[in-house]
Amino acid sequence: MSGLTVVDVLAFGAELAVYAAAARWAWRRPGRRPVRLIGAVAAVAGLAVLWGQFAAPTADHPLHGAARVAFEICWFGAGAAAFCAGTARLRRR
Repeated sequence: MSGLTVVDVLAFGAELAVYAAAARWAWRRPGRRPVRLIGAVAAVAGLAVLWGQFAAPTADHPLHGAARVAFEICWFGAGAAAFCAGTARLRRR
């Protein structure tokens, strides 16, 4: 038994959704295609570094308790904000 649970799979899916929302938001920004591509890659890379440092199961500096809760609220809040910003821009077209 690998110890992988449904909650683990759902949490990983939610993490990937934050990356996708950030990439989509950066891609939808005004500008030339290479600049938007660099922005999308930078947004995902920046989020990945934060997650890897503080929230991943093998994090270098894992957060616990209230700090972990605050980090995850900010993390998923940023994903929701990026999703809403990308969607709002689509509706204006």
